[in-house]
Amino acid sequence: MLVEVIQFLRPNGSQKIQYTEIDDDCEEQYELMKQRGWRLTAEQLKTGEISLTIEDPAEGDKEHEIIKNGPGVQKAIAKTLRTME
Repeated sequence: MLVEVIQFLRPNGSQKIQYTEIDDDCEEQYELMKQRGWRLTAEQLKTGEISLTIEDPAEGDKEHEIIKNGPGVQKAIAKTLRTME
């Protein structure tokens, strides 16, 4: 399934909408996240790692993980959605 990720870009944190494919079994959790008004965000840190977050614009971060950049990003997005409360 295709999910929307807000990517924060250096150096000023401007936002860009990206789309990426993740496992289809995450659809229910992704839809729940969207219904709550939450969003998926990602930012490449100066270390090269990725900060991946599910955030509620009103209350802040709901789930957060620092991961290695590369092909594992999509699996980490799926894992983060599966653990979302």
